[in-house]
Amino acid sequence: MTGLRRRESRPRRRQGLGLADVRLAPAGEATRARGRPQASLGRRASPHGCADAGWHSSRRRARALPPYRSELRPALPLIGLLLLASADAGAIGSVSRGPFSLEATGSVRLTEAVLRFPQEAALLGQHDGGLGAAVVRLLGQGDLSGRVGYEVNLFVDLTWAPPSSSGGSLATVAAFRSPYRNSHLAWDWLDHGRGAGQLGLDRLTFNVRLDPLQLSLGRLPVNYSVTQLFTPNDFFAPFSATAINKMYKPGVDALRAALSLGQLSALEMTGVLGSDADGVPGWRQSALLLRASTVQWQIEWALLGGKLAERWVAGASIQGELGPLGVRGEGHVGFPDRDGALDEERQIHVRAALGVDRRIEWRNAQLGLELLYQSDGAWDTSEYLARLAGLYPDDLPYLGRLYVGLSAGGEILPILRLQLAGLVNARDGSGIGMLTLLCSLADEADLLGGLLVPWGARGVSLADLSVQSELGLAPLMLFVETRFYF
Repeated sequence: MTGLRRRESRPRRRQGLGLADVRLAPAGEATRARGRPQASLGRRASPHGCADAGWHSSRRRARALPPYRSELRPALPLIGLLLLASADAGAIGSVSRGPFSLEATGSVRLTEAVLRFPQEAALLGQHDGGLGAAVVRLLGQGDLSGRVGYEVNLFVDLTWAPPSSSGGSLATVAAFRSPYRNSHLAWDWLDHGRGAGQLGLDRLTFNVRLDPLQLSLGRLPVNYSVTQLFTPNDFFAPFSATAINKMYKPGVDALRAALSLGQLSALEMTGVLGSDADGVPGWRQSALLLRASTVQWQIEWALLGGKLAERWVAGASIQGELGPLGVRGEGHVGFPDRDGALDEERQIHVRAALGVDRRIEWRNAQLGLELLYQSDGAWDTSEYLARLAGLYPDDLPYLGRLYVGLSAGGEILPILRLQLAGLVNARDGSGIGMLTLLCSLADEADLLGGLLVPWGARGVSLADLSVQSELGLAPLMLFVETRFYF
């Protein structure tokens, strides 16, 4: 057996920083590769990229713990940083013995944010506050034999936050409560007031290579989206459009069979086991999807269809380059399902996104524009809260029907990147803008900071439970995040 050797490279950095949704209700965390897909000449955006919807709201009660002293709350990230600095970085490395191999790495994410809500938001139970979060991950990957590989991702998540601010933009891995992530693979070791702690398994995947067939089994990330900001075809634990951290997309409990049909075509079937709020698996919450893709004229074309929790879908996607422009589009038709029959209380709906982007060599700049249409979205502001109650499992809370998203970014210095992004509800004019600065502190450390600014009408009517705009009541947010890799 060879000796341990220290890993010198960190996970590949994602280009482009997303927006993080802070909406009328908490959204939820997940990770998808950003930027122009490397797969535009024959491979789709990888589902193995590094999702957010509040679903399982109930938590198993941890044993009673004494409340934290308020003076220590802001110090939690600093304490974590000191512990990391004192750790032996050489303790994680790689091992190889015959066909078996293991490469062990890890990461630490420390987040602090201050949220200031409009006064009108108090009528909906939203109040000013602060958030602190620390997420530690231990990662392992390698081979068990010449044909069998594996990936492991364990996490410890500690969050201190107001009740409605731990999802969306600031979501951590514990915020993803999805029917496709069985609750028995996580332990809520702290649930006291505003403090929440979770220990769990984000990924445990076994890959069997039987060329031209590859099988993947376990908890793995699944993503069929090709767009960057709005992702209607990302059905499993999707990230909020404005999430500030998309490094690791949450895994779901799945079996995937991918068959290569030559260099430019593929057929893939994925079954995802769904569970109810008590962790009991069932067909109603499960999913089974088939996807076929091919490349023609330097553009990838794909069709997909099958069953999701509470609905059936049929859709398509396209991605490629037209001259200097990158072009992406995706969408699906959804058929509501209630125990095997059409659910007449819900609409057959169409959801689609289309985007173009332009990459510029000067300062690695990029510009992007995307549109999102949802036929089942509310067109009148009085219908927003009713729309919120009718979302499907793992739906992101886009309450309106038509949205416009813009993004721009570039390097100020080789180690400092500026990113601007924004989305607008095209019906009521409300929106969220985000400015982010990402600084590379060292080969294995990043510092990120930014500001999220909402706008829009802020009126609230308690008589009919309606609001004057979708995003006008979102908070002004100032955030800072540090990331370490070891």
